[in-house]
Amino acid sequence: MQDSPLYRGVLAAAIRAEPDLEVVAELAAWHEATTLPIPADLTLLDFGGDDDPLLAAAAICTAVPETRVLILIDADRHDVLARLATDDMDRVGFVTRRASIEHLLSAVRSLAGGNPVIDPELIASLLVQPENPLTGREREVLALVAQGIGVGEIAGKLALSPGTIRNRLSRITTKVGARDRADAVERARRAGWL
Repeated sequence: MQDSPLYRGVLAAAIRAEPDLEVVAELAAWHEATTLPIPADLTLLDFGGDDDPLLAAAAICTAVPETRVLILIDADRHDVLARLATDDMDRVGFVTRRASIEHLLSAVRSLAGGNPVIDPELIASLLVQPENPLTGREREVLALVAQGIGVGEIAGKLALSPGTIRNRLSRITTKVGARDRADAVERARRAGWL
């Protein structure tokens, strides 16, 4: 999750400027929303990093049943977007982080009024999701890397030589345009390939 006091402050100032909206608190971490002395009608979360916004939203909705959660998210988070249909998210809305302030304020009002909110840009991004360049075996290797398993152990699990695993990891890194293995895992997850 982004922890940018400047960005958070600008969003809060824009919301405060609206006569029908009020900012209860500005928080650096999502879990702080579960312990506010006065529960908010709506919690606005900015997820630009690797955290799982659906887990955060579920935790907030469980801890504060009267709140709704609006998540600002990058349009390329296909890993999150693909799960929308399977998760119980009736009190959660999604807006792209590139939305205009007017669009964001409209989404806040709509979700607070009980209407579902999913930014059309997010839906469109699912329709133009890049094709997975990884083979089944490459996904298998990368999934093991994502679990923190080393090259030697992966080679043993897949009955391949460590050199073969290193070669596959090099190809995977190139295919997904990553800097290294960790970046390859992150890019594959965000694209919904892993």
